[in-house]
Amino acid sequence: MASSKKYSYYLRGNQIALIEEDTGLGSGTCSLSNYKNQAACENAGGTWTAASSSGSDTGKYKSPQSSITNGLEIEYTYSPTFNLQSTGDEAGDFWRFLGWGSNGTNLLLFTYGGPAQTVRDLSGQFAADDWIYVSGSGRWSGLHQVKSTGSTTGIVTLKTRCNLKPSENTIIGTFAIDETFNGNSAAADADVEAFKDAQAYRDTAYVFIPDAASESNCGLFELTADTTVGEFTFANKITLDSDGDYTVSAAANAAASDTATFYNAFYEQINVYEGIEVLQDETFELDISRYQANALVYYVKAKLAEDQGDLEKYLYNKNQFRALMQRHESSRIWGSRRVFPGIGAIR
Repeated sequence: MASSKKYSYYLRGNQIALIEEDTGLGSGTCSLSNYKNQAACENAGGTWTAASSSGSDTGKYKSPQSSITNGLEIEYTYSPTFNLQSTGDEAGDFWRFLGWGSNGTNLLLFTYGGPAQTVRDLSGQFAADDWIYVSGSGRWSGLHQVKSTGSTTGIVTLKTRCNLKPSENTIIGTFAIDETFNGNSAAADADVEAFKDAQAYRDTAYVFIPDAASESNCGLFELTADTTVGEFTFANKITLDSDGDYTVSAAANAAASDTATFYNAFYEQINVYEGIEVLQDETFELDISRYQANALVYYVKAKLAEDQGDLEKYLYNKNQFRALMQRHESSRIWGSRRVFPGIGAIR
């Protein structure tokens, strides 16, 4: 039978820290080292010795020591700094991107494909200083601001700082039908090797090529390990199909001598939303309840009274603020509400 557990929390800045009550139930020691709860101990073949429930720590809250199979659900943690007003209209105010990279200073987002299966022209879609919301990226999900107008080669440059080494390089060389690219000089070979060395730590390396002369040589490519000096070998090409689905297919390069830009890229299925209203001044509509709105008025009055040295007004407004915030908290508690008669009530 599972033991009952009680949790509480405290606020640390804008984060929530969870703590668990030591009820004396389930606490103890394992015959094997490095196991802190009964389930893990016994699953590993150890013997769990329960501790006495009358210890000095019983009833105190501590950092949780045991795992929860289905996790903990935390509600009402939303702190509004922007409103997402995107309609979700693909290629209108909603876009899919294949990954990200850098120009040496700023974060870049890459896309390729769509109905025409070509480099996407984004020049009419994103404008400098626009706000966008990024999802689907483990590292970059969140709010970003566009630095410059979208390019005609499927690249959006953001104001977010990102410095990859190397980030990009324009290399003169030859694409071949065996899915390779070779530098045509010692300098070009050195540029290719610099890219390969910088990506050696990654299980799978990618490059984004936006401006090759042949459409077959443009897009996001997965690379394979290549020991030939000055040579890239392309394994797969990642695109968006006409339905907006991410598609991986074998690379099929066209033979051509070319001068192409190679971006050090990371493949992620990224969604980008336009139509973002960001908190900037008093005209922004805050998503707060009526209790919170009224409490905020009393809080401002309390701060003004404090600045004026009027202790009586300060205490009055601060108490009103706390009372309204308490009502707000109480309004979110689930369950029935009961009213009990007082001692002198008629029964």
